Amino acid sequence: MSSYLNAENLKLKRTMTKKLVLIFPIITLFFGIMSGVYYELNTFNWWYMMMLPGSIAVLCALVNQKEEKKIKYRAVFSMPIDLKKVWTSKVMLIAIYVLFCCIILPLGAALVGKFILPRIISSSALKYIVVIPIINAITAAVVIAVTSLWQIPLCLFLARKFGFFVPIILNVAVGITLNSIMAVKSIWWICPYSWTSRLMCPILGILPNGQIPGAKDYMLNSGVIPIGIILSIMLFVVLITATSRWFKNQEVI
Repeated sequence: MSSYLNAENLKLKRTMTKKLVLIFPIITLFFGIMSGVYYELNTFNWWYMMMLPGSIAVLCALVNQKEEKKIKYRAVFSMPIDLKKVWTSKVMLIAIYVLFCCIILPLGAALVGKFILPRIISSSALKYIVVIPIINAITAAVVIAVTSLWQIPLCLFLARKFGFFVPIILNVAVGITLNSIMAVKSIWWICPYSWTSRLMCPILGILPNGQIPGAKDYMLNSGVIPIGIILSIMLFVVLITATSRWFKNQEVI
């Protein structure tokens, strides 16, 4: 499997796809500066509520486009290789890229919060800066990556089936809408798009709308964390199994 993964990674050498792994979190870090003392909270909130669904969809669309462009997967389908492993390696490579994006975000936010933010806000406001403990930030980054895994095979399938823009439009529009509506409800667990934002409530202390909850807010219940993680992994396994079987039966157009 490692040879398939290395091959997929080599295909993206010197492409925009790899650069976006840095660009996406940096854009989020840049715009978060407008939040002032709530910089770290809002940066995380904007990341998993808006930027990450779009980032995943774009990465999937670009990975698919790399194969579609000019040869339309002919080089893949004509070779004596395991097509299920090819598909799985694409999904796993994007998952690694997403994890890197998610890890870059808390490290960048901590650096900006320590060295840049104090220079651009008034000295009287410094004592009001809301700082996320680094252990919580790293934990949040890993959980965000894990609970977003299921989006990768879904978006890669949509890109292969319907083209470049369909996964981007659907994942962003549906993701933002359902995130906002379902995450605060008791039935949050039936909506995959709400899992990440619901789990961030007890981990980071941020409501889906970016506000800070009260001390006894039910959204701070940490019991949702293992539920969300298990559901995310289960859905990821189902989707990657189903889509890899579908890909195996594809033919050259």
